[in-house]
Amino acid sequence: MSKVIGSIAILGSGETSPNLVSVHRKLINNLEGKVNAYMIDTPFGFQENADELVKKLKEFYKKSVEIEIHLASFRYKKNINSINYFEMLEELSESNFIFAGPGSPSYASKTWSESKIPDLFKNHIIKGGNAVFSSAAASTLGNKTLPVYEIYKVGLEPYWEKGLNVLEIFNLNCTIIPHFNNKEGGGHDTSYSYVGKRRMDILLDKEFTNIVGIDEHTALILNGKDNSFEIEGIGNVTVINHKEEKKFEKGKTYDLNDLKNLLSLSKNNIYKNEKTEIKLDDISELNEQIAKLKLQIQNEKNYSEIFNTLVEDLISLRNLLRDKKKFNESDNIRELLEKLDIVIEDDKKSSNWSFKDQ
Repeated sequence: MSKVIGSIAILGSGETSPNLVSVHRKLINNLEGKVNAYMIDTPFGFQENADELVKKLKEFYKKSVEIEIHLASFRYKKNINSINYFEMLEELSESNFIFAGPGSPSYASKTWSESKIPDLFKNHIIKGGNAVFSSAAASTLGNKTLPVYEIYKVGLEPYWEKGLNVLEIFNLNCTIIPHFNNKEGGGHDTSYSYVGKRRMDILLDKEFTNIVGIDEHTALILNGKDNSFEIEGIGNVTVINHKEEKKFEKGKTYDLNDLKNLLSLSKNNIYKNEKTEIKLDDISELNEQIAKLKLQIQNEKNYSEIFNTLVEDLISLRNLLRDKKKFNESDNIRELLEKLDIVIEDDKKSSNWSFKDQ
């Protein structure tokens, strides 16, 4: 992967607050040559007040950051491949500073993922451009996107949207959760970007991803050229992987390798590397295999190879369930094998089976 020269500031919230003006200025001042800044309006493009939000953001940059920022408008997927779409891409490609901010994480992710935007963002930072992504836009940067509105407002069961995975240019395998320490719920938990820890635990149990939680009015700044990162604002950044939870405090500059080591491998990768054809949540597929085996036996066909494959798949599924801490389900599989007089022998690296001695 190419050496990253640029920087990106990922904000938990408060993109126009006094607490984070210094972050915008820092990334602008670190640019070489004339500033050519653009904002992209996709995250809030569906809102009726989109034009008003654009105006407010332009005023913020002019007054507080003391630059002119232009609009690269891309509000709807239907505009992909239009003249305006290619004009927008050209404008962003020629810029050296990009801002994207509030709105809907899932709307932004779905709209951008079907366009050339993800590669444009990556190339922009790799080649030395700087960027500030806040709130909804920040949520799209990892390998998954949290659909906040759908879960918190609509009440859908927790699930992930596909992320843009822009952070892979820094070798970071994670999902960004802004508003990490939100407390607006008062009597109910609205941390983890409003969905709360309980629902987040359910989501991570279904499909694990490393988490980078960014507190409100807080920025995580990744600097590719210096291979460093720092925290600015009023809160912390919390990293959660399958082994530990680690907080990084403001006011210090850290080696980016520290973050890479924490976010280099997730449980997701471990499961994908398992040699098994069985889907963890698709028990019907297992039932289908058992039915086929029964028919093979009834038809007096050679079933030894099929039987061997089925048992190995059952053991693989059991091990996956144990890794997922789904112990009841894994015990059910062991009991099924015991009924077939099959004994499982576990060691640190693998599981073997044999028929029980009669």
